[in-house]
Amino acid sequence: MLSIINSNNLIGIDSFLVKVETDITRGIPAFNVVGLPGTEVREARERVKSAIINSGYDFPNSRIVVNLSPADIKKEGSFLDLPISIGILRKYLNRDDSYLDECVFVGELSLDGHLRKVKGILSLVIGAKNEKFKRIFIPYDNYKESNFIDGIEIIPIKTLQECIDYINGKENINWNYKDLEVNDYVCNYNEDFKDVKGNYFAKRAAEISAAGNHNLIMVGSPGSGKTMIAKRIRTILPKLDREEMIEISKIYSIAGLINEEDGIIKERPFRSPHHSTTMQSLVGGGFNSKPGEITLSHKGVLFLDEIAEFDRRILESLRQPIEDKYVNVARVRQNVKYPCNMLVIAAMNPCPCGMYLSKTECHCQTNEIIRYRNKLSGPLLDRFDIFVEMTQIPFEKLNEKSEEETSEEIRKRVEKAREIQRVRFKNEQINNNNEMTTAMIDKYCELDKDTKKILDDIYNKHELSNRSYTKLIKVARTIADLEGEANINKNHILESYSFRKAYYTYFRSRLEINYG
Repeated sequence: MLSIINSNNLIGIDSFLVKVETDITRGIPAFNVVGLPGTEVREARERVKSAIINSGYDFPNSRIVVNLSPADIKKEGSFLDLPISIGILRKYLNRDDSYLDECVFVGELSLDGHLRKVKGILSLVIGAKNEKFKRIFIPYDNYKESNFIDGIEIIPIKTLQECIDYINGKENINWNYKDLEVNDYVCNYNEDFKDVKGNYFAKRAAEISAAGNHNLIMVGSPGSGKTMIAKRIRTILPKLDREEMIEISKIYSIAGLINEEDGIIKERPFRSPHHSTTMQSLVGGGFNSKPGEITLSHKGVLFLDEIAEFDRRILESLRQPIEDKYVNVARVRQNVKYPCNMLVIAAMNPCPCGMYLSKTECHCQTNEIIRYRNKLSGPLLDRFDIFVEMTQIPFEKLNEKSEEETSEEIRKRVEKAREIQRVRFKNEQINNNNEMTTAMIDKYCELDKDTKKILDDIYNKHELSNRSYTKLIKVARTIADLEGEANINKNHILESYSFRKAYYTYFRSRLEINYG
């Protein structure tokens, strides 16, 4: 007896169709799984056998061969337990092959026949929908993650027996499509920009950073407010739309980080890995090519606190993902491509003791400060658009009654600027100013004679790289959008230049320290 059951497996955040071909013939009893199965799939033999017996069915005392097609792609995870079981129990199904050809089966079996929750169900359901299947059988515990996907019948089941009874018409399972409510969702953040007193230059930088998705680095002494501002940047980012929610949730579903109560990610991610993190946890990879922190911060914020304390080799690995907005995890048999279009916010002390730019006396030697700041290479610094020096807030400002702008007020300006960019780039493959190519800069960033003269002076004075020059214009374009201006003028260029002064005065200047 030969049966073919449809299932799905994952490569990165995308799924691919797997045909589970089960052949049961006479011969010495054996149970073999072929077709490049991973460890979890090979171990499915024992789970499937026990689940079938404990569900009240007879396990065939025959030669069983299960082929996973296509045979040249490795299958990993526990998604294939259910389709293998259905293939073996094909004789118990009172349906013809045309019905099964319209179905996809996904799920991990426990030894008593219950289906357990699997990671990555959102990608599997979307993949089945894109393959034009009519229905997909999934574990009941995964239903909240996928019940807002329309265009395919999602059937949540609790046990193997329940699945077979439903196919035979003996069981009725109620499932309801739930529309994804986006517009009515309110973000409940614990942080708010109204708590940040003073530091107007840094808050302006944060607003520009959020409006154009420009990477920001803050340099200042301990306690000057770097982390406080960084944690509040996501509160002024635009709310997620439906497509962004699904895209982020696919990543978190694969990582097993979906909140069981919500079933979907509705807020922009904020990831803050410790400086002792490994390259695999930051970039992604490992034996199962899991997404790293840069992928988990997709469409959100990646905050690198104390960036100078990170291993230099790890920091250098971020150069390509920051620029290309994706990361390739290469393995022997496959390449996994993960998106990582994140806003990078970094913070660091100006020296090992942290007091170089403060009023407190710095006790570091000049060579120590140079060695400390040189942990960030020139090419990596070129990936940042905005540089800010943080200073201590005066006592009077700290103790006066707060009348600062709220995150809601700032976000309205940011959303208005983002909408201008959305309309501008509606015929392009980008969404914000930071993603503009050189050709797009020539098209959307027209400069008058005076503005070009100022740019020429800045370019020659600081010997800018081509990347630094274009980033200067991109930030100016965002400043113009925040002010509702159609064209960039010299004031926008000068303000953009003011957010790169810290780069020239700290990272590229010669240090002259007098020790009293």
